[in-house]
Amino acid sequence: MIGLYLAQAWAAVRTSFADRANFALQMGGMVLNDVFFLALWVMFFAGFRSVGGWTLSDTALLVGMMMVVFGFAGVFLGGYRDLAAALLRGDLDGLLTQPKPLLPQLLARESSAAAWGDIVAGAVVLAVADLSWRDLPLLAVGLVAGLTVYLSAAISFACMAFWTAGARTLARDLTDFTVMFSSNPAALISDVTKVIAFTVLPAGFVVAMPVRFIREPGLPVLAVVLAAAAGYAAVAAGLFALGLRRYRRGAAPSLGGV
Repeated sequence: MIGLYLAQAWAAVRTSFADRANFALQMGGMVLNDVFFLALWVMFFAGFRSVGGWTLSDTALLVGMMMVVFGFAGVFLGGYRDLAAALLRGDLDGLLTQPKPLLPQLLARESSAAAWGDIVAGAVVLAVADLSWRDLPLLAVGLVAGLTVYLSAAISFACMAFWTAGARTLARDLTDFTVMFSSNPAALISDVTKVIAFTVLPAGFVVAMPVRFIREPGLPVLAVVLAAAAGYAAVAAGLFALGLRRYRRGAAPSLGGV
């Protein structure tokens, strides 16, 4: 499974490099977009030194981690972005005869050139963030956990395509909302929105809780971060398995023109 995934992911990455000019434009455009987004936060904290305990360095860490998580998902697991459409198109038909797990193959089939810009910008932001060498293992744990939660949420949303033909737009919108909420400090989110951000849209577990783990390391926070990653991964795997059984029975909706 790992070998097949790596081969398909590498093929998708090489395809994204095929048009060098287009690759450079997309990557450069995303870097500029990320720089502009971070500049807004710099100007915000120039007037408000601290909001709810969040400072500019904390927000820079949050934004940098979000960029890396989003970029890594787009480069190496890019199929998640339009997974609902792939399910509705019947892309599973050609994979059902193969003994290998289907989900990794669906995720590895696409790679976004623009996502490289997120990785580059995120790496630069994290490099200048207020981190020490001792924080690097904590950062690695936070990034892996955040990527797991984000990808699991996107897969769970896409699995609605097994039950409704209108899932493509809704799944992408929910994924985009997760990114939007994840890119904002928790202190700026209302209490009602926080309930949503830590349940249906697990934005709080993508980077907010990992940032707290890095700033305030301890077993209780680590347990929450790991439990969230494991829990959302289990939900995504369970929904995909249920939907796949429905698909095999021919009960799933389809849109051949998607």
